Amino acid sequence: MKKTILQTAAVLLILAGMTVSCGKEEKPIEIPFTEYSLTETFWQWSNLGYDGKVIVINSNAELENYITCTEGTFPEIDFSNNTLLIACGASTWNVGSINTIILKHSTTEYELKVTIFMGNATVVERWHIAIIIPKISRITEINLRTDYVQLNF
Repeated sequence: MKKTILQTAAVLLILAGMTVSCGKEEKPIEIPFTEYSLTETFWQWSNLGYDGKVIVINSNAELENYITCTEGTFPEIDFSNNTLLIACGASTWNVGSINTIILKHSTTEYELKVTIFMGNATVVERWHIAIIIPKISRITEINLRTDYVQLNF
């Protein structure tokens, strides 16, 4: 009798585990963002590394580590509600344009998808994108997925 109860309990536990693990997987959510640009300012990006990594910035003090200025002020960001993400890398072809999408997979995992559309000129060219998203934690993992697409003219 005890053996039957234990076997039944074991089967029920296995079925319960399978039900939880085979549950419906959540679809990622596309996060709206605002592009952040230093164009038409006296500021420029510095210390980016261009190594295919994402830099997460949550304060003006952190931002000052990545920009330099000759005069004036940089465009303000409300870091109490927002985070600045900077992704950068290099291409062996000239960069024509860049398309960016940010996806939220969970509260601690995001994916930044960057598509680099390259022209026909063989030249090493650095690229970067800077976007403002709703505030995230410093411990949030941002996975960068970079796709290079050769444009044929």
